[in-house]
Amino acid sequence: MYDPERGWSLSFSGCGFLGFYHIGATRCLSEHAPHIVRDARMLFGASAGALHGVALLSGLSLDLITHTLMDLAQRARSRNIGILHPSFNVGRYLQKSLQRHLPDNVHKMVSGKMFISLTRVSDGENVLVSDFQSKDEVVDALLCSSFIPFFSGIIPPSFRGVRYMDGGASDNVPFFDAKTTITVSPFYGEYDICPKVKSTNFLHVDLTKLSLRLCSENVYLLIRALFPPDLKVLGEICLRGYLDALRFLEENGICSRPHPCLNSPSEEPETLKFTWGRRRLASPPRLSAGGTKPEGDELLDHLRLSILPWDESILDTLSPKLTAALSKAIKSQHGYGSKIYNFLPVKVMSYVMLPCTLPVESTIALVQRLVMWLPDMPEDIRWLHWLTSHVCSRVVTQLFPTSRSQTPASGQQPSPRNVKALLPSLLSSRGRS
Repeated sequence: MYDPERGWSLSFSGCGFLGFYHIGATRCLSEHAPHIVRDARMLFGASAGALHGVALLSGLSLDLITHTLMDLAQRARSRNIGILHPSFNVGRYLQKSLQRHLPDNVHKMVSGKMFISLTRVSDGENVLVSDFQSKDEVVDALLCSSFIPFFSGIIPPSFRGVRYMDGGASDNVPFFDAKTTITVSPFYGEYDICPKVKSTNFLHVDLTKLSLRLCSENVYLLIRALFPPDLKVLGEICLRGYLDALRFLEENGICSRPHPCLNSPSEEPETLKFTWGRRRLASPPRLSAGGTKPEGDELLDHLRLSILPWDESILDTLSPKLTAALSKAIKSQHGYGSKIYNFLPVKVMSYVMLPCTLPVESTIALVQRLVMWLPDMPEDIRWLHWLTSHVCSRVVTQLFPTSRSQTPASGQQPSPRNVKALLPSLLSSRGRS
């Protein structure tokens, strides 16, 4: 929570393609309470939260961050089978984007300030890294924190010679002190900044420090975290993050500006419900004096249809710059090529031709990945050999418990004499089993 006397930190949860929520929440904090972001002692993040924290500290513009994430989501949606298509390589895209947009001295900006959550592959333990010596180390840590097995690839990336994967697998909401950390998450749960919904269901489940309310909305969000929804829904999630952050400021007395539409009655503290893309009947959209929709109003129409009850005064609380940036990013992805692809006969034909085109595209993608893998092939093969031997040793230890005390110490090669002494016990234990 926010503690002016002891200081405070910010923690952004891992959420995949729902990282637009962090953009909206941070935008609200920067506009209405800039000292919360500016004077925060530390920033924590896992996966998409780590990417957002580094982008925030490196000073990247809102338009650039929004456009990059929209482009990534559009690339994932442009395939017939989404992110499962062999030609879609999210790790490669993130690496190119980070190398292109992050400043060369980003390691100096984030060292000691940004703590990135990683999961060590060898033992599954969580590691928080905050000391970086170069820009490449920052990129490597972010790629490790965002690596989801089988979705991002098979062989996990490495940071300083150690293999890591998605930080959310061990700690999805990292922090040191829960009492002085403002947690931000797009999932319904027990966080400082998160969606609120009126419900009599108080059941929660904790997964890697991710407290989730057991509701259908969270099931939908967990699916959309890996499989991105329509770009307008992503824009809606971003605006929802802005409104939830504003509610947090009002509840803690940081922002005294009255917003009746966000303040809930005391007897029903959670009445503002978002349906996250489920269209329903709502009030008609407003028109300008000329009878045409103003710029960006299409995105606001989608937001109206997802908030029940809707109050037009909510528009007065939204940031015009944020709405304009989202509308611009969405329009940039809806070019002529996208319109042609979304044409129903073209889309039906693409699915009909999928059994013929998928093998060809898979072969091309496989050749490209093999070519890019050549420089790292020796190191990766050594790691695969170590992983195989490690798994085999664990299996042998579980199958033959009596051999644990007679096995040599870890990291030492067994001598032939030890092997001969161990062989009778193994054979006898197998005979008993």
